[in-house]
Amino acid sequence: MTHLVEVSCLGVPFAVSLSGVTDAEAEQVARAWEWCGGRLVTAAPTMPGAEVRAELRAPSSAPDAGAELVANSFGELEDRLSGLLTRRAIDTRRNDLVMLHAGAVADLSTGAVIAFVGPSGRGKTTASIALGRQFGYVTDETLGVNDDLTVLPYAKPLSVKQPAPERWKRQVSPSELGLLPPPAVPLRLVGVVMLDRRTGGDGTGLPSIRSTGLAEAIGELVPQVSYLAERGRPLQRLQGILDRCGGLRQVSYLEAETLVDVFAGIFAAAGAAGGAADAVEPDAVEPDAADPDATRRASAELLYAVFDDAVRDGDSLIVLNDSVVRVLAGIAPAIFETAVWGATLDDLAGAVVATHGDAPSGSSGELVSAAVDELVSAGLLRPAGVS
Repeated sequence: MTHLVEVSCLGVPFAVSLSGVTDAEAEQVARAWEWCGGRLVTAAPTMPGAEVRAELRAPSSAPDAGAELVANSFGELEDRLSGLLTRRAIDTRRNDLVMLHAGAVADLSTGAVIAFVGPSGRGKTTASIALGRQFGYVTDETLGVNDDLTVLPYAKPLSVKQPAPERWKRQVSPSELGLLPPPAVPLRLVGVVMLDRRTGGDGTGLPSIRSTGLAEAIGELVPQVSYLAERGRPLQRLQGILDRCGGLRQVSYLEAETLVDVFAGIFAAAGAAGGAADAVEPDAVEPDAADPDATRRASAELLYAVFDDAVRDGDSLIVLNDSVVRVLAGIAPAIFETAVWGATLDDLAGAVVATHGDAPSGSSGELVSAAVDELVSAGLLRPAGVS
C-alpha cells in the first residue's frame, strides 16, 4: 500500500507519500503529526516492497524540494522523516523568519511565549514535556520569529529516546504526552532562555537564573540560529529580538520539572511590564554608512574594516564576516570601528588612546600595530587596494 499524509511545518504544506508501511503505521504517522495538521488523506494499492520508504514532496519554490528516505525499519523512517520535514520547512522560510533551534511554551491566558535554546544534550525535549504540561506547547525543535516578535508555532511530534538497543527516537504526539495546546490568540515572544542542565550534585541553589550578555553567549547561541547570515543585518536582528525580550537569560537546573516556577516568573514579569518592549535600534556599526571623508579613499595607507554586520555589547564588539562570528574585546573594537570608513595607523592609535588612554607600559603605537596585524590575519581589516 502507498499512503499519503499531509502536514504543515512552519506554515509550509507537505505531502508525505509512504510506501512499504502498514495501515496502522501510516495512521501512526498522521496521529503523531496531528498538531501540525497531520492527516491520512488517501491509500492506494501498490507493489509490496522489502524496505520502508517515504517520499517527501514540497512546494517547487523550496530548495531541494523533493526528497526520499529509505529505511530498514518503521522506527528509523519515523525518526528521520521528522528531521527531514523540519529541514525542508526551515529551508523554505529561511528568508522571512528568524528561526531558533529551540523549544518554546506559551502562557495560556496571554499567548506570551518563552523560547529555550541550547545545543543537543541540554534537555530541550525533556523540558518541553515538563513545561508543556503546565503551559501551551509551541515547539520542541524550531521556533519561527517574525520581526514584530510574533511567533509561528511548530507543534511537531516530540522525539523521545527509546531503551537500548533501539537507536531511533519514537515520534510522539503532544496529546499522547498530555501537553497543553497554546491559546488561540496571536503568540508573541517575550523571553529567550539558554538552558544549562547540570548533572550530579544535590541541586543546592538550583534552578538559578541570570542575565547574560550576547557577547558572552554568542558562541553557543549562533549555532542555534538557522541560516543566521541569510538575511540583512542578522546580528542586529538577533540583538534587537533579545533586547525587546528583556535580554538573554541563562537558567541552570537539574530536573526539568523545576523549570516551571522559573518560567512562571518570567511570564509574570513580562505581563507586569506589558509584554515585549518596543523595538529599539541596536548599537550597531554600519558598513554602508556615508563616508565622512571620501577624498581619503585614494590613500594607500588606509585600512578598512571588513564585515557583513557588527553590533556592540557593552565593551565588546560582535562581528559577522563571511558567515563567521567573532567577539572583539580590549582595544580591538576601537580599532575596528575607526576603520569602518578607512583609517591610517596613526588614526587608529589616536582612537585607541582617546578611548583607553595611553598604554600603561610600552608604546601605544606598537600595541595598536600588533592588534592591527591580528585583525588583518583574521580577515577583519584590509589595506586599501586589497580585495
